[in-house]
Amino acid sequence: MVKILKCKNKNVNGEFIDSSVLNTETYINYLNRLRQVAISQFEWINLPKSMNAEFLERCLYEFGKASLLKTESYGFINAKAVGSSDLNIYMLPSSINCFSTDSLNVNRKLYNGFKDEKTTEYDYCILVKNNQDMIPTEPTLRLFAWRLYEAERTCDVNIKSQKTPLFLVGDENLKLALKNLFEKYDGNEFVIYADKKQLGLDSLRAISTEAPFVADKIMEYKKEIWNEALTFLGINNINVEKRERLVKEEANANNELVNLNLQNRLLVRKQACVQFNELFNLIGDKAIDVRVRSDLTNAIKTFDSTASDYINKEGELNE
Repeated sequence: MVKILKCKNKNVNGEFIDSSVLNTETYINYLNRLRQVAISQFEWINLPKSMNAEFLERCLYEFGKASLLKTESYGFINAKAVGSSDLNIYMLPSSINCFSTDSLNVNRKLYNGFKDEKTTEYDYCILVKNNQDMIPTEPTLRLFAWRLYEAERTCDVNIKSQKTPLFLVGDENLKLALKNLFEKYDGNEFVIYADKKQLGLDSLRAISTEAPFVADKIMEYKKEIWNEALTFLGINNINVEKRERLVKEEANANNELVNLNLQNRLLVRKQACVQFNELFNLIGDKAIDVRVRSDLTNAIKTFDSTASDYINKEGELNE
C-alpha cells in the first residue's frame, strides 16, 4: 500500500513530499471507487430491521464471510464470522464464532439443513460466503487500484514532461534563482525576466530530456485495467465503440466471463437466504432474498443460466 511520506528533516525537497501525498491520494481514490462499486452490487430484500445490509456486504468484502443468526438480546442480526478448526463432511467449519465490535461474541453451530432435536434456533447460525472459496474482494481490488495509481501518476509525469522537458543546470550559489526561474516557467508566465549579470550564459544551461508523449497509450492501458477490474466484479464493461469492433463470439465470451464472475458471488448469497428462511421458517413476504441491483441487471444474461441449477422456482435449493 502507498504510504504518505512523513519526514522531519527540513532539507527534504518539499516537492517530493507533495508528490508522495498525491501518490497516496491517487491510490486511495481508486481503491475507494472500486470498493463502492463492489459493496453496492447486491440488494438484500426483506431483511429484518435489526439487520444491516451495508455491514453485511462490508464483512463479505473485507473478510470473505459473515454470519446470520438470531439472539435473545437483539433478535435477528448479522455479524462477522470465524470458522472453527473442526470440519464437517462438506469441508465447512462445524461451528462459527459470530462476533462484532459490541459485546457480541457467541459460538454457534453451522446450519447445514439438519437440526438436532435437542437444539433450538438459537444454537445455529447461517454462514454467508462472499464467493465459493470465501475469498475477500478487497485484496484483489487493492492490486487493481495499485495498477491504476501507477498508470495515472505515470501519465501525470509524462504530461508534465511535455510542458517542462528540461533540466536547469547552474552553480550551487544560483540554486534559489534557478528555482524561482523554474516556478515562473512552470506557472505559465508568457515572459520571464532575468538578470543577465546573475544568470549569464556561462552560469546557466538547460538540458532537454526529450521525453516522448506516451500519455495517450498509458490512458488506454489504464482503461484496460479498469475494465478488467469490472469484469472481475461481474460488470459489463464493453462500450459501444468497442462492441462494434468485436465479433459476436468475442462479445459472447466476455459476457460469459462477466456473468460467471457475478454469479459466483450472487449464488452463495442466494444459498444463505434459502438456509436462513428454512432455519427460521420464514415464508412469503417475510422471507429474505438478495438480487443484483436493477442498474446492473444488464451485466448478466439472466440469473437463471446458473442459479436455476441449484434453486427452484419456490426459492429452495434443489436436491
